[in-house]
Amino acid sequence: MRYKDESVAKANGVVYTPTQLAQYLSARMLVYWDSSSIPNLRILDPAIGDGELVLALLNELSKNEAIYAVDIVAFEIDKAAIEKTEARICSAFPYVSVEIINEDFISYAANNSAALGKFDLIIANPPYIRTQIIGPEKARKLANDFGVTGRIDMYYAFLLLATKFVSDGGVVGFITSNKFMSIKSGESIRSYLKEHVQVLQITDFGDTKLFNAAVLPCTIIYTLGTTQDKEVKYTSIYETHDVDPELRRCSVFDAIDIDGVVLLDDGKRFSVRQGVLANCRDGAPWVLTSPSISSWKNKVSQETWRLFSNIGKIKVGVKTTADKVFIKPDWSKEGDKPELLYPLITHRNAGQIVPNDTSKWGIVYPHTSKNGKHVAVDISMYPNTEKYLEKHRDQLEARKYVIEAGRNWYEIWVPQNPAAWEDRKIVFRDITETPQFWLDNSGAIVNGDCYWIDIYDTTTDDEVYLALAIANSHFIEKYYDLFFNTKLYAGKRRFMSQYVSQFPIPYPESPLSIHAIELVKAIIQLQDQGKETSAIKAELDDVVEEIFC
Repeated sequence: MRYKDESVAKANGVVYTPTQLAQYLSARMLVYWDSSSIPNLRILDPAIGDGELVLALLNELSKNEAIYAVDIVAFEIDKAAIEKTEARICSAFPYVSVEIINEDFISYAANNSAALGKFDLIIANPPYIRTQIIGPEKARKLANDFGVTGRIDMYYAFLLLATKFVSDGGVVGFITSNKFMSIKSGESIRSYLKEHVQVLQITDFGDTKLFNAAVLPCTIIYTLGTTQDKEVKYTSIYETHDVDPELRRCSVFDAIDIDGVVLLDDGKRFSVRQGVLANCRDGAPWVLTSPSISSWKNKVSQETWRLFSNIGKIKVGVKTTADKVFIKPDWSKEGDKPELLYPLITHRNAGQIVPNDTSKWGIVYPHTSKNGKHVAVDISMYPNTEKYLEKHRDQLEARKYVIEAGRNWYEIWVPQNPAAWEDRKIVFRDITETPQFWLDNSGAIVNGDCYWIDIYDTTTDDEVYLALAIANSHFIEKYYDLFFNTKLYAGKRRFMSQYVSQFPIPYPESPLSIHAIELVKAIIQLQDQGKETSAIKAELDDVVEEIFC
C-alpha cells in the first residue's frame, strides 16, 4: 500500500489502478499513436503510485520492435513508494530509463515546465481530491494560465497540465472520476478540452465498482488539436433492470465492446451503450449519442411545450450545519417547547406525487421574512427558543464561518425565504434510484436532503399536476440518463436543480396530457382516502411514455 494509514490515503485521493483497467487504457491509447517515427520514446506518469499504468503501457509497447529507447519521468509524493516502484519497473524492463521525482507534479510543473520538456505518451490515474487540497493560490494560477473558471479539482488540474507537456502527435490517457463530464463545476474544463485537444475516446465505466472507492471512473484519451466537429468514440456501462433475451455473462472488460445488456460476473445486469460524444454546446454535459438516441431526443423535443424552469424556481432545502441542534424527530423530551419550532419535510417523507409518510420531524427555525427576504429573528422575543439555543451556544459559535459572514451565532447557515414555504410546492429527493417528486400544501419547511420547486403564481394547477406526472415516470429516468448521465452507485441518480430545471413538460391541451392530469388528480384524491393507487400509477406511466414516444 502507498499509505499504511488508509485515512491518509483517502485524504490524498489515492486509488490504485486495477491491472485490467491499466491494460485496457494502455491498449486503447496505442490504437491512436503512430510509433513509426519515434525510436526514442518519452513517457510521463504524473502520479505513478505503484507503477501499474506504466508497466501496462510498457507491456503493450514491448510488442512493437521499432521502440528501442524508452525514458520514463514520473512523480510520486510518497517517498517510501518510489524505490519499490522503480525496482518493479526496472526488473520487468531493464532497458528503460526511470526517473521518479519525489514532488507534487502540480507544484513542480508550475516552476519547471521548460525543464520537463515534451512527452510522446502521458498516462495517469490522478488523485480524486478537491480544490482545497490544491490550495487557493495554485487553483487561481491554474485558472489564469488556462483561462478556465470555477472550482478546479485535483484531477482537473492534471487534465489541463497534460496539454502543456504532450508532444505533437503524442497521446494522453487518463483515468478520472466521470463527474467532470456532467457537473456544473466541470463546464469550463469541458469547454477547454473541446477547444484545445482532440478527444479520441471516452469510456464511462459507471457503477461497475472497478475501484474500492466512491468513484465512478472513466477513461479519456486525447491528443493535441480540437474536438469541434470531430467524432469521439464513447462507450458507457451502467447497472440496469432491463432484460435482454440474449443475456450474456462476462467480465467488465469482455463486455465493453458489446452493445446491449450483459450479466457481469457479480450477477448484476448492466447496459452497455456504444456511440459517440454528442455535439453539445460549449460547457454542456458530455453525453453519449447514437442515431437511435438522437431520433428519440428529437421526438421528445417536438412534444415539449415548456421546461420545469418555467413553472417555478428550484431551490435546495435548508442547511443548518448543526442538525443535531436544530432538527429532531421528537421534541417532547426537550422540556418547554421552543416557540420557533416548525414541521420539517425530509427524505423520509418522499413519495411519488404524494408523500409516503405525512408525519414530520421538527426544526427550530430562527428566521422570518422582511420585505421579501429572510432575516434572523430577535431570539430574546422567544424565551423558550433562546433558552434552548443557549444550551448549545458553544457548538453553534464554533461555526466560525457563520460569525465571519456577519450572521448571528444562532442562525441556520442556508435558511431560504420563510415566506415561500407556505405556498404550494413540489418537493423531491436529491439522491434516489427512482424519481420521487410530490406535492406539498402543508406549509412545512424542506430539509437540505431534498430540493423543492417554488411554484410561480402564474402556473396553473393543471400544469403542476402534469409536471408531477412527468417527474415520476420511467420516461424521465430514460430522459435523465440520456441527457445528463450522472449516476452514482447502485443506479442512484442525483436530481439537482441544474438537471430538473431542464425536464420537459408537454402541451397541456393534448388529449394524452389531459388524461395524465386527471390520473394525477385521482392519485391525490385516493391517497387522501387511504386507498391503493398502484394501478393508476402504472397507467399514468404508460400515458407519459405515449406522450413523448
